[in-house]
Amino acid sequence: MGALRVVPVMNLQFSALLFLLALLPQLVSAAPPVLSGQAIFQKNCVRCHGANGKRGLNGAHDLTKSNLNEFGRTYLVVNGLGKMPAFGKKLTAAEVQQVVAYSLTLKQ
Repeated sequence: MGALRVVPVMNLQFSALLFLLALLPQLVSAAPPVLSGQAIFQKNCVRCHGANGKRGLNGAHDLTKSNLNEFGRTYLVVNGLGKMPAFGKKLTAAEVQQVVAYSLTLKQ
């Protein structure tokens, strides 16, 4: 009978670690980072609505006094109205949801 060759456990663990390290760049770049609603608001809305939602530039409504619920705000963000541009093709559905949720926190 031939002798069994025993592979040290340390070599298996090291091999597994090297394999995982090789995959790390793919795992990290697999999904784009999720922006918070506030960051999306700052990037797209502050110019007209202001950081606190009260600015009113270009006819933008004061978000702190808005009676619109989540559904109404989502519709406006996606489709735009008047001078407000539509963001439905610029933002993902998740980003729209995040910015709407953040806008609802802007109260007097």
